[in-house]
Amino acid sequence: HSSRGAAVPPTHPTAPQIPTWVSEGPSEEAAVCVNCQNNSVGERCDGCRPGFFLLDGACTKYVRTLVRGRA
Repeated sequence: HSSRGAAVPPTHPTAPQIPTWVSEGPSEEAAVCVNCQNNSVGERCDGCRPGFFLLDGACTKYVRTLVRGRA
């Protein structure tokens, strides 16, 4: 018989205080994304940061190119 409890994940002092695991949570429809990656933003990380646009499912940096002879 063991009296060990569930291990608590270590925390970093500068990390946001968000649990890294839970046994239950909201439904997928009610869930909200935290810490979006790859220049995405929004409650579902379905938008792009300013200066980026959605291309083939990824946020791509907008790069303005000048065409010779045009301003």
